[in-house]
Amino acid sequence: MNPSPSLCRPARLLGPACIGLCAAFGLSAAHAAPPVATKAPAAIAATVTPPSPPVPVGDPLPSYKMKEGRMICGDRLRMDVHVEGRNDHAIDLTWKGRHYLLLRKPTTTGAYHFDDQKAGLVMIQIPAKSMLFDKKDMMRLADDCNPIATKVVAAQ
Repeated sequence: MNPSPSLCRPARLLGPACIGLCAAFGLSAAHAAPPVATKAPAAIAATVTPPSPPVPVGDPLPSYKMKEGRMICGDRLRMDVHVEGRNDHAIDLTWKGRHYLLLRKPTTTGAYHFDDQKAGLVMIQIPAKSMLFDKKDMMRLADDCNPIATKVVAAQ
C-alpha cells in the first residue's frame, strides 16, 4: 500500500521524519511538499526593532519647600533637621542625641532623599511627612514626622 503524496505534505512541519517515511514507501522527495522558506538569523535580527534607549531621568526638583526644624513623629520620637549651607544638598540631622550629616541623593519621584552611608541612615521627605530609616537593619526608625508648630507670641 502506497501512501498518497498528500500524506507526505507535513514534511514542511516534521522535516526529515516525514521525508524518511515517504522514502520508506518508495515516494521521492519530489512528492513531498516543498520546504517552507525560513529567514536566516541575520534576517530575523534585522526585522526585530531594537528597544529604545532608556530615557535619561534627572533629579526632578521637589515642588515643595524642604521642612526643617524640630520635628515630632507619630510615635512621639523627636528629631531635628537643619539644611546645611545655602542649598538643600545636605542636612544636619540630630537623632537620639547624635548628629549626622546626610547627603541628598537623586530620585525619580521628586521627593527629598538624604543618606548617610557610614551610619546607615536614610531620611525621605514627602509633602505629607518625613520618615527615617535604618538601612543596615532594614527598618523604619521614625514615621509621620512633621515640624512642631511654634506659637508666635506678639510683642506687648
